Amino acid sequence: MAQPQDDFAKLSADLSTLRSDVAKLTETLTALAKSEGASAADAIAGRFRSGAARADAAASGLAEEGYAALHDAKARAQELTGDLGATIERNPYGSVIAALGVGFLFGLLSRGK
Repeated sequence: MAQPQDDFAKLSADLSTLRSDVAKLTETLTALAKSEGASAADAIAGRFRSGAARADAAASGLAEEGYAALHDAKARAQELTGDLGATIERNPYGSVIAALGVGFLFGLLSRGK
């Protein structure tokens, strides 16, 4: 029969080994978590940079489209102004009568009831 002291010594040795194994496991898991965390952080940062680059490209494209539309609108406005000026020069009396008619309509619409 085994002595209680021997059993206690074996149990103490087993507990010491178990503590050592748990400490090693903790270190390994900590290192793995740090490694995976760094990988995840790098992946997220890469995706963020990629998204930011795409957003910047989209904003640049929209700005260029806006400038093109503005330039187009200015050109059309100048064209219409030139056409209107030419029409007034060709028919000055008709233009004056049309302006008087538009003024009269605005006057009627703005009158109180």
